[in-house]
Amino acid sequence: MAGAEAITTAITLNAIIGGIILALFCILRSRKEFEWAFMPRYNPKRYVKPRQKNGWEAPPTLPEGLFAWLPFLIKVDDETIFNSCGLDALVYKLFMTLFMKLFAFMAFFGLVVLMPLYSQLGENEIEDGDGNLTEQDGIDTLSLANVEAESNVLVATFFASIMFTAYACFLLQEMYLIWIKYRYKHLIKNAENGLGLSILVQFLPEDVKDDESFARFYKSIFKEKFETSMIPRDFSKCVKLRAKIDALRWKLELAETKWEDLQQKEKENPKKKAKRPQHKTKMLCGKKVDSIDWYKEEIEKLRGQIEEEFKKEKKPLCQGFVTFNSTVATLCAEGILAPSAVPYAMEHTFAPEPRDVYWPNLKLDHKQRQIRSLLMAAATFWLVFFWIIPVAFVASLTTLSALGERIPFLEPLQDAHPILTGLLEGILPGLALILFNFLLPKILLQFAKVEGLEADSWMQVSIFKRFFIFIIVNNFLAITLAGAVFDQLDVLIEDPTSVVELLGTAVPKTATFFATFIILVGFVQIPLQLLNIAPLAIGTIMKKTLAKTPAQQDRVEAPGSILYGKDYGRHMLVMLVGFCYAPIAPIILPFAFIYFALGYITIKYRVLYYFVPTDEGGGAFWPELFQRIRVAMLVAHITLAGVLGLKEHKYITPISISIAVISWLYLGSLKKAYDVRGRYLTAEMAAKLDNGEELDLEEITNNKKKSIPGVPFGVMNKQLNKVTNKIPIVKDLAGGDDLEQGSRRGSTHSVQVAERDPYWQQLFDITNPRPDSGATTVEGMFDFVSGKDLKDQQKPESDDTTTVVKREYDEDTVVQVTAV
Repeated sequence: MAGAEAITTAITLNAIIGGIILALFCILRSRKEFEWAFMPRYNPKRYVKPRQKNGWEAPPTLPEGLFAWLPFLIKVDDETIFNSCGLDALVYKLFMTLFMKLFAFMAFFGLVVLMPLYSQLGENEIEDGDGNLTEQDGIDTLSLANVEAESNVLVATFFASIMFTAYACFLLQEMYLIWIKYRYKHLIKNAENGLGLSILVQFLPEDVKDDESFARFYKSIFKEKFETSMIPRDFSKCVKLRAKIDALRWKLELAETKWEDLQQKEKENPKKKAKRPQHKTKMLCGKKVDSIDWYKEEIEKLRGQIEEEFKKEKKPLCQGFVTFNSTVATLCAEGILAPSAVPYAMEHTFAPEPRDVYWPNLKLDHKQRQIRSLLMAAATFWLVFFWIIPVAFVASLTTLSALGERIPFLEPLQDAHPILTGLLEGILPGLALILFNFLLPKILLQFAKVEGLEADSWMQVSIFKRFFIFIIVNNFLAITLAGAVFDQLDVLIEDPTSVVELLGTAVPKTATFFATFIILVGFVQIPLQLLNIAPLAIGTIMKKTLAKTPAQQDRVEAPGSILYGKDYGRHMLVMLVGFCYAPIAPIILPFAFIYFALGYITIKYRVLYYFVPTDEGGGAFWPELFQRIRVAMLVAHITLAGVLGLKEHKYITPISISIAVISWLYLGSLKKAYDVRGRYLTAEMAAKLDNGEELDLEEITNNKKKSIPGVPFGVMNKQLNKVTNKIPIVKDLAGGDDLEQGSRRGSTHSVQVAERDPYWQQLFDITNPRPDSGATTVEGMFDFVSGKDLKDQQKPESDDTTTVVKREYDEDTVVQVTAV
């Protein structure tokens, strides 16, 4: 009964801990002083300014009361999440909803039908290797392990598998339709604000690696539909200089705050003279200087270095952006397969949003990118291989008997109190697995950066893809098979198909481990995300010690962003375990449902009230999620076929394999049909957008069964379709006022930037320091040819010059570069 004791202890202990965490969350959330930790998006700075740039709306206001937030949160619809948080956040919520529904159905059928059948009609005894009958473990009596060979109960198991598969396919198709509809809304929204009218041109050949040739190439193809183009330069040194300025500003703010406090104390007690803060420029032997003056001087020096960097002619990077004024033209440009005769050159893809671009990787050419991809593939393989060792070791210690064999001084614990044994078997192995999974995404993120991916959202997809390999190989197969693989390695090499039989033997034995693991992550880890314990504790300490100024406290209170690759990987493990054990050990299903139900509430709260949207991938995760769900279902069918094969039923085993093939092919056809449909706007929709006509998304998507409230998409901004010779050089993004008008011209020394081209703005925004005050100022103009500082916006010496004008605002910096 060790398995029953472990699960009972895990439920009791984790439920108590989870209840305490939820109670603390409800109490602390309602207190005004902790609003920054639980509802940072209530701060207008968290959504007003992002809305000016990205179109996000403020989240709905939660009602007051200890538990009033919960029913209100459940009622928040998909449209609100889409408008407040973006499509990526909505896909996350829909993913949790899908599996909450699926495991609710599976849990009901498993508890009502399968478990009584396994318990009442099973053997309750098992024959060991010596032919002796021993009583089954408490958990095994509720699983397929309790059913004798060739039993008719196996028919119920088979039909349960068919029902689970059919309902999963139905939900997946429904989810695809919803995704397509909101994907269209996202693409239309981006087309209307100009963000969806750009393509990324990868691996530029030398003959178009300057601004004039690059622009001329696309203008010759798309004529008046071409709007702007740009080839980024390497401003990495400016980014490093800005980081130094930010660090010095932190210290300057502390010194100024300290000086103000000393002056205030001097006013209260004139006898106590205030002395300006001082420090040594080096740790031990440095010169002692006035801190405030020294920091200001150093900041000005670094500003001068940034200005000097801007004056230097920078080598163009290997990738560029092209922006059009027509949705149809953008679609056509993205679909061009061979824009250049040079092999592997000028590959087209839809451009990531400006805030999503990872600029350092734009310098890689095709050869460097290919080499890096191969190296990271090899690194992933070897990491998977070596990661098996610690995970398999932890899996082999899931029982006290195994612990006693490996660690002799723990052998007396086998006869300890049932609560202690349940704690050791039900909690510690799961904690070890959580620790291993916590470390992986940090390593995989570095892999994605080294590989050369050009967008942060693309990196998160890469993390998820690699993480899923670890989920299958290290978390599921390694733990399930543990030492069995190494014991039968010779057999597996001679007959690889024997892995099915090996899975069938090993899977029922690890039901207790995975049940206790899901209980731990569902009852404790998910509620801990609501409590936000790490930012809450660290932020509270920082606010009371180091963060003295309002600006510093604002930085401490700033919320993080969603790491989709890590989060989805963690959920996929629970999903995979739930699929594989659904007809075999249905005791796991209620815990999987609780995990996704609590996760649904947690994710919904965090995307609405905690996370501030930063990069937006446009729901690109869903096709990748769908493919991994498809693989997980195949693994589940293979596992069930192995278990049924051991039960020696002559009809059910081959039929179960055919069900695996049918479901795999059906989901494959679904993906093939819907992927392209959701990736692009249809030609009809693009043409209507360009003509300013209204769109009926319900009619286009043919999704009349479930109407989702929509927002009116009608008239596209006519300004986007105008091609003019005179455009605003500098536009006040806060007030919308044009500061100057001028002609747009470009040269090899200049950069073409239009009012609607956000990529230069984003690039220069990350390279320039924030202002010292809230004043709106024009920092300066620099002639890239002569290197002279142009005062008072005087006319440059020649047409082949570029001006850099910095527009600085409170909490934000907007930089525009244009050629005059």
